[in-house]
Amino acid sequence: MIALLLRVVVLTAVYLLVLTSLHPGDVLTGVVVATLLVAAGRRISPLGPPPPAPLLRRLAGVPALVGGTLVDLARGTWQTAACLIGRGLADGGLVEVPIPRTGPTSAAAWGIRVGFVPDTVVVDLDEERGRMLLHVLDARDPEAVVAEQLDSYQRRQRPVFP
Repeated sequence: MIALLLRVVVLTAVYLLVLTSLHPGDVLTGVVVATLLVAAGRRISPLGPPPPAPLLRRLAGVPALVGGTLVDLARGTWQTAACLIGRGLADGGLVEVPIPRTGPTSAAAWGIRVGFVPDTVVVDLDEERGRMLLHVLDARDPEAVVAEQLDSYQRRQRPVFP
């Protein structure tokens, strides 16, 4: 039951982050849509009771994931704004980032999280090949982009979405 409630809360939070709104009507809409999605997902694949230790470990990683994503969002917004007003160097291009074979949920969450940041756009997410193709604002050093993405995944996302 706690896992289902957590899913509703997380889905609602993502919905509200995308809307950038805390209007009561938006919150209610988010809760209703998240509840319907969780109920539909449970109907498709019923879940047994989750083991308590992994759930608690995953919950402990949520603040770092959210905080790190907000830091990435602020940094990406700053870099994008600097390029738009002509004060930053932009050498955009495509970078292929290897993704660990952990499952579709983790890959999808990574793609969504990276897509929030304005200086990166997820072009393709290929779970079969284990690759995520990103268009980044500064692709002068693709190895650095890959290292930064993998480090962010390992430190922030993996504890929550193993």
